[in-house]
Amino acid sequence: MNFINQNMNQNSSRLVYAWLFFAVSSLIFAGIFAFLVAMARTPIIQNIFPRHDYIRVALVGHVILSVVIWFLAFQGVLWTITSTRFLGAGIFSVAQGWAGYWLSVGGTVLVIIAALFGLGIPLFINYIPVLTHPVFYLGLILLAAGIFITLLNTFLTVWKAWRGKTYTGRLPVLTFGMITSAAAVLVAIICFGLSYYFQMFGPSAKFIVDFEMLFWGGGHMLQFANTIAMVTAWLFLTSVVFKKFPIEDTYAKMLYLFYLLFILPAPFIYFIYDTASQKYKDAFTSLMQYGLGPSTGIFAIVILITIITSSRGSARLPWKDPLFSSLVISMAVFALGGFIALMIYGANTKIPSHYHGVIGGVTLAFMGLTSHLLSFLKRDVYSARLARIQPYIYGAGQTLFVIGMFIAGSHGVQRKTFGAAQHLDDITKIIGMTIVGIGGLIAIIGGIIFVVNSIMSLISKN
Repeated sequence: MNFINQNMNQNSSRLVYAWLFFAVSSLIFAGIFAFLVAMARTPIIQNIFPRHDYIRVALVGHVILSVVIWFLAFQGVLWTITSTRFLGAGIFSVAQGWAGYWLSVGGTVLVIIAALFGLGIPLFINYIPVLTHPVFYLGLILLAAGIFITLLNTFLTVWKAWRGKTYTGRLPVLTFGMITSAAAVLVAIICFGLSYYFQMFGPSAKFIVDFEMLFWGGGHMLQFANTIAMVTAWLFLTSVVFKKFPIEDTYAKMLYLFYLLFILPAPFIYFIYDTASQKYKDAFTSLMQYGLGPSTGIFAIVILITIITSSRGSARLPWKDPLFSSLVISMAVFALGGFIALMIYGANTKIPSHYHGVIGGVTLAFMGLTSHLLSFLKRDVYSARLARIQPYIYGAGQTLFVIGMFIAGSHGVQRKTFGAAQHLDDITKIIGMTIVGIGGLIAIIGGIIFVVNSIMSLISKN
């Protein structure tokens, strides 16, 4: 694991710092919108909001910041680190790196403005919810453009390092993993473009954009990217905690290539099926259904074996180390979400129960890795005590939230409903949704601890 100890030049370090600050800041605004969702349900206070359905607007803001922008921004951190520090290389183009960053930030600012002022009609689209307003659209376009430029710069940086032989041996596994993640995001952007083209100009064009179909294919590809980045974070955390890599390089790369077998064919679906057809939706569902599980499961198993073998004899597991606890809790919450996916039927709250488990697993892995990445930026963790307890608080909250949603969904509570529309007409439904509320509150507290500790660490020099 000598590549982890490579130096990072000033240009790379500044860009990593910027992406990490951006990622954590996106969670701040995600939390603000979560607070606004609660306030929009509160009598009297709800009257001060710009519109009567502001709860839906705030929910769009919360979801896109916490699930789309936070994940992409943190991957921006990992793309930069694994393509520069781990390869002993400089960024291919500093100007291009900053252009991608500022376009992403600018797009995010527009998304926040649209949600704060309640612009447009909120549409709860799968994967990327939407506000039907030009400001929001422009924000998404700028964000996509910024990420696209960042991806190109990442690929070119790795190519430059390879050409210049700045590293010895084969490409590091973590770099290979994040290149795979970058490929998935690039395919997602291509899918968004193809969906728009075929809806507007294809053989069966309706000249009206169906946002559900627009984001369906690319949204699935983003889930590949998020999962790949998460398992890369798992490998990173395992190697730091146990000072050894849990799997041989060749086998790890084969597992990453298996993901690519289901990612790269995605754009061709648009040339085979009409975007308005059920076959189009089923094709992407099948890619994710068969492409995500095997590699992720094997990565989890080899990491668990490493943990178990490391605890033999007198050795004790480092439960007070936030890197270790984040790793274990991330794997557990993600596994819970994956298990619930096997029991989904109907449009009830089992569906958000599943994806909150999966999302929680990704978030915990990124949160845990943040503590270690601070050392790359010559920053100390502001409060070691808060860092120790944060994974347990956030993990407990997410687990309760997921279990509560599952209980409620098992008894018929429908997804995407609020207030009286939830029809909480029996005690089990009430218990389930009460657990959701308690879990959500605990998770928010865990999120606040992470954000405060991270921001204070970033703005305080050693």
